[in-house]
This record gives sequence, C-alpha cells and structure tokens, in this order.
Amino acid sequence: MIGPDLVRARKRNGVLALAKESVEARARARTLAEEVLLIIATHVDQTRVVLEGALSELAMAPQERKLAMALKKLALDDSAFDGNPTLDAPALRREVFSRAVVAREALALGARFERATVIAEVAARLGVTPDALESGLYSDLRSAQRLRGAPIYDADGLLARHARAEVQAVLLCSVRVVVEVRCATADQYRALFHKLKFRQLLFEMSSLESGGYRIEIDGPYSLFESVTKYGLELALLLPALEACDSVKLSADLRWGKKREQLRFAVDLTRAELSEPAPARDDVQGLLDGFRQGAHWRAEPAREVLDLPGIGLCVPDLCFTHQVTGEQVLCEVLGFWNRAAVWRRIELVEKGLAHKIVFVVSARLRVSEEMLDGAESAALYVYKGSINQKALERKLEELVAPAPARRSKCTK
Repeated sequence: MIGPDLVRARKRNGVLALAKESVEARARARTLAEEVLLIIATHVDQTRVVLEGALSELAMAPQERKLAMALKKLALDDSAFDGNPTLDAPALRREVFSRAVVAREALALGARFERATVIAEVAARLGVTPDALESGLYSDLRSAQRLRGAPIYDADGLLARHARAEVQAVLLCSVRVVVEVRCATADQYRALFHKLKFRQLLFEMSSLESGGYRIEIDGPYSLFESVTKYGLELALLLPALEACDSVKLSADLRWGKKREQLRFAVDLTRAELSEPAPARDDVQGLLDGFRQGAHWRAEPAREVLDLPGIGLCVPDLCFTHQVTGEQVLCEVLGFWNRAAVWRRIELVEKGLAHKIVFVVSARLRVSEEMLDGAESAALYVYKGSINQKALERKLEELVAPAPARRSKCTK
C-alpha cells in the first residue's frame, strides 16, 4: 500500500480527482513498471540495500517521481525477502564484541587492533567461515534481508495494483464513505457484508429502490483514536467492493497537511472474485466453542435481514437446537458503537420477525434490560470475553415457551 503523499491527484472546487493519463503517459507508466520489475528480477539473492540502491538509479522525469516511487514500493511489498535463518545475528554480535573487548585489553602499548584476527578467531570457534560470519553479523536488519523472489505479475499487473493503491490511499483520509453496490447474486452481497464486519468497520445499510444497497461507512477521521489501524482496514475492503458488479463510491476527506475538506468519487471496475473473508476472532471462537456442544450447533449465518424503511441487519451466526431444530440468529457487536446497538433495538421494536441475539461488549454501556420485553430478540452484554454458557442461556430463553419468557421478565 502507498501513502496519500504518493497519490497523483488534483483539487478543484472542493473535489479531489485522481490524475487522468494521456496515451503517452500510460505508455511511459508501463515502461517504468517494466523497468522496476526488471531491476528486481535481476537482483534475486542480493540484499535489500543493494536492490534499493539499484532502484534509486531508475531514470525518471520530475513529474514521474510520485508514480515511480509508488511502483517501487508496491513491487518491493510484493517481493519475498528473508534474512539468514541459519545464523543467530544477536548471538554472533555478542561473541564478536566480547572477543574484541578481550583482544583490546590484551594489546601491548602502541600495538594495533586487528579486526580481521578477531573475526577469524570467532569464526573458527563457531565453525563458520569469516565471510559467513561477516554476512551474518547484521543479517537480522531489514537492509540485510535478501531478495528470494520477485513479484509474480507483469507490468500491467503492477499498474493495476497501483490504480487500486491510489484509491486505497485516498480512503485513508476519509471521514465518511458512501458506497452504492449492486451484485448479481445474494451470495455476493453476503460475502461483502461479512467482509465489512470482518474488517470491524462501522457502517449503516439501506436498500436502494433501484436494487442493491447503500452502505455508509465511518472513515478513520471520524474517530478519535486508532486512526491508522481503522483507515488500513477500510482501505483493505476495496478488493471486496471491486468484486461487486456495480460500485459507486464517494467520500468526504480531510486531505493533506492542512486536513482540507474535499469530496472524492469513483466508480470501481469489477475485479476477480477474492477469497471469502475468514471469521473474526470473536465469531470464530463461538464457532469452535459450540462445535462440541450438546444442545446447540453454530454455523455462519446466510441471511441478510431487511426491514423495509427501517434498516438491515447482517447476522454473524446461526444457532440450531440439536433436538428441536429451532434456529436463533446471532450478531456480534462487540467492537461497534452504541448507536449501532440502538439501531438493532429499533429493528426489533419495528417488527423484526427473526429470533436473534445481539452480543454486545459492556464497554458500549448498554443494558440487557433494553430488550427484556421482546418476544424474539435478546441482548447479551459481556465483560472481557464472550461466555459460551451465558450466551447459551440467552438462546434457550428465546426458544422457551412464551409464558416462561414473560414470567422471567416480570421477576
């Protein structure tokens, strides 16, 4: 990924737009990409510092500087590096430096310290050659890492990677992002919604009259902490959006050192479908915990609950009672904000028919009593980590006969 400082963009009338390239500029960009990849391919087994030195000699015009720097960074990010795993660099340094201290203390007045002698003595004691010892002394440093493999794409692949990276860099400076998405299948929508939750992004969804969904996502600059981490998660969502059939994205930005308020809009082109997002740690913990359960079985939820005119809900899990077959959905809201919990409560009050448990962190300062009168929904508020037995009690309450639930609520 690249930073906003390497984005080629122009500002006009409060709008930020990515630079448009002429035919000649695109041809020149492809040449630069080819040269970057060629330099990397010819430096396999060389150290990172040697490779970076070779890349720094790449000829470019002043107006090509941002593009060239971005191409080099992306290509290096996608290259495979490693240190020298056979040598313990900190241990080597201790041996060499300790021996050097002893050798200096033993020097006669006016005698000269011989570094090569110390290296040879330590190498002989460790059973390695002096050259191997020299190369291993600082092999744990980033500059000493050796290139083991070049990127697997060609120049066109690198330029496509760069086009995505520029949009991602812009999103790092967003306050709010609004996306209108349309997919051909329900599975594509579910995959996108699950990735939104996997990235732990704060979002609201609503249906579009023309089909598809409108997703409003809080940007990193709408938060007061963890701006960098949250912005990275938002940027990493871009491949999932590109997998949709139609995407219109707009964003409110705080751009540059002065945090200038700008607008940004882009239509994303369809990319290859990406791998399904894995479950978040808290959700995966529940999947694992209920795998051996005697009463309930958990599996990833497939539903997208849409209450027209009110909102949507994307459950994380579907619990099935092993004896009766009754199902209860579950949405884990541990990392969200209080407003998200209130929206779920409103969905229930307005007529959400599915049985569902909302799992909420106590840090959001909400009470389970908020849904005590509900027939088909419940809040489970946890401290620290989710307790499987406490959640199971909530599931049991929802499938219990209605009089039993009402009597519990009146106690």
